[in-house]
Amino acid sequence: MSPEAQPGSGDDPIDMRIMAIFPELTPSEKRLAEVVLEAQSTLSSYTAAELAESAGISSATAARFFKRLGYRNYNEARLHSRRNGSWGSPLSELSDGTEPGQLADHFAQDMQNLTRSTEILSEEAVADAVEHLASARRIWVLGYRNSRALAIYARALLLNLKSDVQLLPYEGASLAEDVAGFAPGDVLLAIGLRRRPRALGEVMTVAREAGIPTILIGDPTVAQTARHATITLRCHNRGQGIFDSTVVAMSLINFLCSSLVDSLGPEARARLARIEDLHARFDDLGPPPESLEALTKAAKQDK
Repeated sequence: MSPEAQPGSGDDPIDMRIMAIFPELTPSEKRLAEVVLEAQSTLSSYTAAELAESAGISSATAARFFKRLGYRNYNEARLHSRRNGSWGSPLSELSDGTEPGQLADHFAQDMQNLTRSTEILSEEAVADAVEHLASARRIWVLGYRNSRALAIYARALLLNLKSDVQLLPYEGASLAEDVAGFAPGDVLLAIGLRRRPRALGEVMTVAREAGIPTILIGDPTVAQTARHATITLRCHNRGQGIFDSTVVAMSLINFLCSSLVDSLGPEARARLARIEDLHARFDDLGPPPESLEALTKAAKQDK
């Protein structure tokens, strides 16, 4: 693609334009792209010079960058950003007249997200993430806002395979007491889909200071936050309606945990067997299959 090429359509938001050409950007342009992605919600409040300074590049490089995105200049990008409203906000999408479409449209968007995510996810990075989880003494799972549900899901799966899996932030407690427990041998699994609170990056910074590797699952706009991560796994999350999709992130979490079984080997199988024995002992999942015949006979006698 030439420097003056116009990625996507004129209505595409700036994050989509950036991701469309991200692999082709120069190192300097990639630094600016990361700054722009993180500042997307307040982009219109920055000047081009301020963005260039934050990225450590020249104003001329910044000017070329916005032209590559299909804008005549940075001012046009600012106006476009202002018209697009609050980044990742359901209210903004509603104000723009976003329609949910038909169910088939909704599924088609998720399928597109899955296909596009396979193009940007590295098999090597995913394998490294599994190895970090397998070797961890303790796993901390972090998630805020819409990423919270994914963090709970990840912890539920991981608990089938590892005995010490902690959820952050813990309900009803302040964050500091838990984070103070970070220690070498731990791993932090951070879920950071947009819109990310500042606390996410702060916790990741504390983890890095404690010598803990961090696996970050985010969307394509995760940029400067990813600098705190050991491994970053990006998932496309564009939704058909006003809400972002979490389908790819959930599928990725499922894959990581399923792959963890092979890495742990007998250890995982022994824990799964112990859990099944306890389920049977507590009878917390209903009667076992062998009791169905007796229940059927009893039901006939009651008639």
